[in-house]
Amino acid sequence: MAEDLEAKVKSAYLFHLVKFVEWPELPPTELRLCVLGDGAVGSQLSELAGRPAKNRSLVVAVDPEAGPAGCQLLFIGRARSGAEGLLERLRGSPVLTVGDRDGFVASGGIVGFYSEGGRIKLEIDPEAARTAGLRISGKLMELARPVAPH
Repeated sequence: MAEDLEAKVKSAYLFHLVKFVEWPELPPTELRLCVLGDGAVGSQLSELAGRPAKNRSLVVAVDPEAGPAGCQLLFIGRARSGAEGLLERLRGSPVLTVGDRDGFVASGGIVGFYSEGGRIKLEIDPEAARTAGLRISGKLMELARPVAPH
C-alpha cells in the first residue's frame, strides 16, 4: 500500500513539474513523458495520458523501445541500471531528467526525489537544467532543495 501511495505522489509530481519548466522548443501537438525502470510510476502516469500539458496532449511512454529519444521529461526509477551512462549521453539535451535514486542529481540528473520526515521532496540542480537549455520556475526552485554545482 505504501508503494502505491509513493507511486501516486511521484506521478503527481512528474505531471505537475511540466508546468514549471520551459523547454527551448516543444513538438507542436504532444509532450512526451517517459518512464524507465519503475512500472508502478509508469502505470500511474499512464492514467494521465491524453491530458493537456503545455497546450499539448500528454503522451506517456513506459520503458520506450527507442529509449529516451523524443522525451521532454524522463523519469529514471531506482531499479534502472546504467543511469549514469544514460545521464551522460543526455547531458546538454533539452530533456528534464528526474530520478529517485540516492545521488541521482549529483551524478548529472536535473531533479531528484528524496524522502524526509516521511514526505517526498525535490532537489534540483539549476546548473544541469541550464546546460540542458531548460528554464525552471523560481516558484519551483523555492520549493526544492538546491544542489551545489559539481
